[in-house]
Amino acid sequence: MKLIIQAGIVILMIASLNNAAKCALEASGEKAPIARGENLIAGAAVNDSAGSSDLTLIIQLKIDGKIVVDEGHKCTAIQPEENIPSDKDPTGWTQPKFDDKDWEKGEYGVGYGDNDDNLVIGKGDLAMVYSRAVFEVKSIRSNSKVELGADFDDGCVIWINGVEVARESNTDIPDEPEWDSWTDKGSGHSHEASKTDPPTYEFVELDVKVIGNPFAVEPADKLAASWGEIKAGY
Repeated sequence: MKLIIQAGIVILMIASLNNAAKCALEASGEKAPIARGENLIAGAAVNDSAGSSDLTLIIQLKIDGKIVVDEGHKCTAIQPEENIPSDKDPTGWTQPKFDDKDWEKGEYGVGYGDNDDNLVIGKGDLAMVYSRAVFEVKSIRSNSKVELGADFDDGCVIWINGVEVARESNTDIPDEPEWDSWTDKGSGHSHEASKTDPPTYEFVELDVKVIGNPFAVEPADKLAASWGEIKAGY
């Protein structure tokens, strides 16, 4: 708000209600599925609009105070020009078993512009850069303290083992992000990365769902019924 003094009268002017809402990292409300052993975190760095000069996503993940993902963590990345793996499954790339062997390899952060990215990838006429990273967990409990941090420009969506756990609030990114989803389609959204060293993260705390190995492959010849069920049919 501001004060305007006119003819000896102080007029209190209240800031317009049309000002853009504050943007911040926000938990999805879904429990983060985490296993003992290997897990996958995936992130979409999202541009605000075509022609953006920079894009950044750096992720930090802490479990019971131990950092398991941070700047410099090995990752893969791609700037998509179509939905991956398909229009019917535009977020299938966030699943642990998705094959990313042809993606670029490097370290977090990912993006381009401003010289704050370890893996430089992307250009401003496309909406997103996708990234994936495997992380190791030695111990996990349903009451473990899980803190997810992100430093990003312009927006981001983050998944753990295929479940969306956080995204930036007050953007125009749809519920199921697609390769050409921008953060600003009329909302006036804008967000800048910290550009600090080390990064300045925005944090959310996540509830946990303890799961089995997310990379496990079901046997191709698995019986449709148990031997006990077969005998019961006679």
